[in-house]
Amino acid sequence: MKMYSEYRAQARETLKGRWNEMALVTLIVSAIVMLCSSPTMLSNSFGEEMYSLFGSCTMLVLSLLIAVPLQFAFYNLLLRYARREELEGSYISFCFKDFAANWSKYFVAGLLMTLVLVVVLIPTLMIGTIILGLAYGMIPFVIHDNPEMSAREVLRTSRLMMRGHKWQLFVLELTFIGWIFLAIFTFGIGLLWLEPYIAMTYAHFYEDVKAEYEAKQAAQVA
Repeated sequence: MKMYSEYRAQARETLKGRWNEMALVTLIVSAIVMLCSSPTMLSNSFGEEMYSLFGSCTMLVLSLLIAVPLQFAFYNLLLRYARREELEGSYISFCFKDFAANWSKYFVAGLLMTLVLVVVLIPTLMIGTIILGLAYGMIPFVIHDNPEMSAREVLRTSRLMMRGHKWQLFVLELTFIGWIFLAIFTFGIGLLWLEPYIAMTYAHFYEDVKAEYEAKQAAQVA
């Protein structure tokens, strides 16, 4: 595995000359995700508790149906670009085509992941949720590379792949803290460039984790 700074340098090199295009994709995707993650405007005829309950349920359903699959598609766009694969059309059109083509897998994987995280949330005081969140960090990339896998197999593969690497991913995420604060001070505008930077870094991190995992699998077979 590389140093954290090397993964970030790889991401910057890959994005060279494409920062603004990726920022535009991020703007469109983030706008849709934010709409799905905000409680729906309801009639005042609902009581406050009913409004809160209905809004929360609506937010969860829309997130699972649209926001999570679209976010997965965005990450796969970055993975394809990291590999210098041929992309048809614009980045945003590719992102939505991937969303449409793989929606069912993205949805089921996102649903199962959410259920698992919720189950371990209370008894582990969020610690287990954080650990599992890191273990499931490779889900969108695993789906892309293994279209034949079921959603359960995808979650399992991500967990196995991340054995021994969860702490590395956690620290890698922490290295962006300074950039996140800086982006916030720009009223969030900087996040349009920061998010593809982070996602591209994850894509390069995944390539090394995947190579190590496949090498271990091959060694076991041999």
